[in-house]
Amino acid sequence: MKRVIFLHGWTNRRPHGHWHRVASTELRKKGHQVWYPQFPSPDTPDPAEWLELLEQETQMMDEFGEGEKIAIAHSLGCLNWLAAAMVDRITEFDRVLFVSPPDTKLTDKADGIKGDPLDLTHPAVLPAIASKAKKFQIIAGDNDHWLPEGIQKTYGDIWNMKPLVFPGAGHFSNEEGFGSWQGLIDWIESSDDNDLLRK
Repeated sequence: MKRVIFLHGWTNRRPHGHWHRVASTELRKKGHQVWYPQFPSPDTPDPAEWLELLEQETQMMDEFGEGEKIAIAHSLGCLNWLAAAMVDRITEFDRVLFVSPPDTKLTDKADGIKGDPLDLTHPAVLPAIASKAKKFQIIAGDNDHWLPEGIQKTYGDIWNMKPLVFPGAGHFSNEEGFGSWQGLIDWIESSDDNDLLRK
Protein backbone atom coordinates (compact mmCIF):
# COMPACT_ATOMS: atom_id res chain seq x y z
CA MET A 1 0.00 0.00 0.00
CA LYS A 2 1.21 3.51 -0.90
CA ARG A 3 0.48 6.87 0.71
CA VAL A 4 0.02 9.35 -2.15
CA ILE A 5 -0.72 13.07 -2.23
CA PHE A 6 -1.68 15.02 -5.35
CA LEU A 7 -0.88 18.74 -5.40
CA HIS A 8 -2.83 20.65 -8.02
CA GLY A 9 -1.91 23.91 -9.69
CA TRP A 10 -3.26 27.37 -10.38
CA THR A 11 -7.02 27.67 -11.18
CA ASN A 12 -7.49 23.92 -10.68
CA ARG A 13 -10.70 22.82 -8.99
CA ARG A 14 -10.15 19.06 -9.32
CA PRO A 15 -12.38 18.71 -12.43
CA HIS A 16 -13.85 15.48 -13.76
CA GLY A 17 -11.48 13.73 -16.12
CA HIS A 18 -8.30 15.35 -14.82
CA TRP A 19 -5.50 12.82 -14.43
CA HIS A 20 -5.15 13.75 -10.75
CA ARG A 21 -8.77 12.85 -10.11
CA VAL A 22 -8.76 9.73 -12.28
CA ALA A 23 -5.58 8.44 -10.67
CA SER A 24 -6.87 9.20 -7.16
CA THR A 25 -9.97 7.10 -7.77
CA GLU A 26 -8.08 4.21 -9.37
CA LEU A 27 -5.43 4.14 -6.64
CA ARG A 28 -8.09 4.08 -3.92
CA LYS A 29 -9.75 1.14 -5.68
CA LYS A 30 -6.41 -0.65 -5.54
CA GLY A 31 -6.23 -0.14 -1.77
CA HIS A 32 -3.79 2.78 -1.61
CA GLN A 33 -4.26 5.76 0.70
CA VAL A 34 -4.72 8.96 -1.32
CA TRP A 35 -4.81 12.61 -0.29
CA TYR A 36 -6.13 15.03 -2.93
CA PRO A 37 -6.79 18.35 -1.17
CA GLN A 38 -8.43 21.35 -2.78
CA PHE A 39 -6.12 24.27 -2.08
CA PRO A 40 -7.91 27.53 -1.21
CA SER A 41 -8.62 30.33 -3.69
CA PRO A 42 -7.10 28.54 -6.70
CA ASP A 43 -7.57 31.61 -8.94
CA THR A 44 -5.72 33.89 -6.49
CA PRO A 45 -3.56 31.51 -4.46
CA ASP A 46 -1.88 32.77 -1.31
CA PRO A 47 1.47 30.94 -0.87
CA ALA A 48 1.16 31.02 2.94
CA GLU A 49 -2.30 29.38 2.84
CA TRP A 50 -1.20 26.75 0.35
CA LEU A 51 1.88 25.93 2.38
CA GLU A 52 -0.17 25.65 5.57
CA LEU A 53 -2.59 23.17 4.01
CA LEU A 54 0.26 21.14 2.51
CA GLU A 55 1.90 20.93 5.93
CA GLN A 56 -1.32 19.72 7.55
CA GLU A 57 -2.04 17.16 4.84
CA THR A 58 1.46 15.70 4.98
CA GLN A 59 1.24 15.51 8.77
CA MET A 60 -1.87 13.36 8.32
CA MET A 61 0.07 11.17 5.90
CA ASP A 62 2.72 10.71 8.59
CA GLU A 63 0.09 9.98 11.24
CA PHE A 64 -1.29 7.20 9.05
CA GLY A 65 2.18 5.75 9.36
CA GLU A 66 2.36 2.96 6.80
CA GLY A 67 3.33 2.62 3.15
CA GLU A 68 5.68 4.36 0.76
CA LYS A 69 5.07 8.12 0.86
CA ILE A 70 4.74 9.77 -2.57
CA ALA A 71 4.02 13.34 -3.71
CA ILE A 72 2.83 14.12 -7.24
CA ALA A 73 2.81 17.85 -7.86
CA HIS A 74 1.56 19.60 -10.99
CA SER A 75 2.42 23.11 -12.17
CA LEU A 76 2.11 25.61 -9.29
CA GLY A 77 1.78 22.63 -6.93
CA CYS A 78 5.47 21.93 -7.63
CA LEU A 79 6.45 25.36 -6.37
CA ASN A 80 4.23 24.86 -3.32
CA TRP A 81 6.05 21.62 -2.43
CA LEU A 82 9.43 23.22 -3.06
CA ALA A 83 8.62 26.24 -0.89
CA ALA A 84 7.54 23.94 1.95
CA ALA A 85 10.72 21.90 1.60
CA MET A 86 12.90 25.01 1.72
CA VAL A 87 11.42 26.21 5.00
CA ASP A 88 11.34 22.70 6.51
CA ARG A 89 7.55 22.55 6.85
CA ILE A 90 7.22 18.99 5.55
CA THR A 91 8.85 15.67 6.39
CA GLU A 92 10.69 13.42 3.97
CA PHE A 93 8.96 11.65 1.06
CA ASP A 94 10.13 8.42 -0.51
CA ARG A 95 9.34 9.73 -3.99
CA VAL A 96 8.47 13.17 -5.37
CA LEU A 97 7.37 13.79 -8.95
CA PHE A 98 7.15 17.28 -10.45
CA VAL A 99 4.86 17.39 -13.49
CA SER A 100 5.22 20.51 -15.67
CA PRO A 101 6.77 22.82 -13.09
CA PRO A 102 6.32 26.31 -14.55
CA ASP A 103 8.96 28.86 -15.45
CA THR A 104 8.99 31.15 -12.41
CA LYS A 105 9.48 34.17 -14.64
CA LEU A 106 5.97 33.49 -16.00
CA THR A 107 4.30 32.81 -12.65
CA ASP A 108 5.77 36.07 -11.38
CA LYS A 109 3.91 37.94 -14.13
CA ALA A 110 0.65 35.98 -13.90
CA ASP A 111 -2.38 37.89 -12.62
CA GLY A 112 -3.60 36.47 -9.33
CA ILE A 113 -0.52 34.53 -8.22
CA LYS A 114 0.67 36.21 -5.04
CA GLY A 115 4.11 36.19 -3.43
CA ASP A 116 7.64 36.49 -4.70
CA PRO A 117 8.88 34.00 -7.30
CA LEU A 118 11.13 31.21 -6.12
CA ASP A 119 14.77 31.58 -7.13
CA LEU A 120 15.54 28.21 -8.69
CA THR A 121 19.27 28.99 -8.53
CA HIS A 122 19.28 29.65 -4.77
CA PRO A 123 21.94 27.47 -3.10
CA ALA A 124 19.37 26.15 -0.60
CA VAL A 125 17.11 24.64 -3.26
CA LEU A 126 18.95 21.40 -4.02
CA PRO A 127 19.79 20.62 -0.38
CA ALA A 128 16.10 21.15 0.47
CA ILE A 129 15.02 18.72 -2.25
CA ALA A 130 17.61 16.17 -1.17
CA SER A 131 16.47 16.40 2.45
CA LYS A 132 12.77 15.96 1.62
CA ALA A 133 12.81 13.47 -1.29
CA LYS A 134 14.69 10.18 -1.33
CA LYS A 135 13.94 9.99 -5.06
CA PHE A 136 13.09 13.06 -7.13
CA GLN A 137 11.96 13.22 -10.76
CA ILE A 138 10.63 15.84 -13.17
CA ILE A 139 8.54 15.31 -16.29
CA ALA A 140 7.19 17.86 -18.76
CA GLY A 141 5.85 18.07 -22.28
CA ASP A 142 7.99 19.24 -25.17
CA ASN A 143 5.34 21.85 -26.05
CA ASP A 144 4.42 23.33 -22.66
CA HIS A 145 3.46 27.03 -22.88
CA TRP A 146 4.54 27.46 -19.24
CA LEU A 147 8.03 26.34 -20.23
CA PRO A 148 8.86 28.41 -23.32
CA GLU A 149 12.57 27.59 -23.02
CA GLY A 150 11.91 23.91 -22.31
CA ILE A 151 12.19 21.85 -19.16
CA GLN A 152 15.88 21.05 -19.60
CA LYS A 153 17.02 24.67 -19.76
CA THR A 154 14.53 25.93 -17.17
CA TYR A 155 15.07 23.24 -14.54
CA GLY A 156 17.40 20.49 -15.68
CA ASP A 157 20.44 22.62 -16.46
CA ILE A 158 20.04 24.66 -13.26
CA TRP A 159 19.60 21.59 -11.06
CA ASN A 160 22.11 19.41 -12.93
CA MET A 161 19.61 16.69 -13.85
CA LYS A 162 17.86 15.36 -16.93
CA PRO A 163 14.08 15.62 -16.67
CA LEU A 164 11.83 13.27 -18.61
CA VAL A 165 10.15 14.72 -21.70
CA PHE A 166 6.69 13.47 -22.73
CA PRO A 167 6.16 14.34 -26.42
CA GLY A 168 3.01 16.31 -27.13
CA ALA A 169 1.78 16.41 -23.52
CA GLY A 170 1.58 20.20 -23.37
CA HIS A 171 0.98 21.33 -19.79
CA PHE A 172 -0.69 18.01 -18.89
CA SER A 173 -4.06 19.78 -18.75
CA ASN A 174 -7.64 18.85 -19.53
CA GLU A 175 -7.87 21.80 -21.92
CA GLU A 176 -5.08 20.28 -24.01
CA GLY A 177 -6.73 16.87 -24.04
CA PHE A 178 -4.53 15.24 -21.42
CA GLY A 179 -6.95 13.21 -19.32
CA SER A 180 -6.30 9.84 -17.69
CA TRP A 181 -2.67 8.78 -17.32
CA GLN A 182 -2.28 5.04 -16.77
CA GLY A 183 1.50 5.35 -16.91
CA LEU A 184 1.45 7.44 -13.74
CA ILE A 185 -0.66 4.87 -11.90
CA ASP A 186 1.77 2.17 -13.02
CA TRP A 187 4.74 4.29 -11.87
CA ILE A 188 3.25 4.72 -8.42
CA GLU A 189 3.13 0.97 -8.05
CA SER A 190 6.37 0.11 -9.90
CA SER A 191 8.67 3.15 -9.36
CA ASP A 192 9.89 2.55 -12.93
CA ASP A 193 10.36 5.97 -14.56
CA ASN A 194 9.77 4.47 -18.00
CA ASP A 195 6.11 4.02 -17.06
CA LEU A 196 5.70 7.79 -16.86
CA LEU A 197 6.29 8.12 -20.60
CA ARG A 198 3.18 6.10 -21.43
CA LYS A 199 -0.30 7.62 -21.58
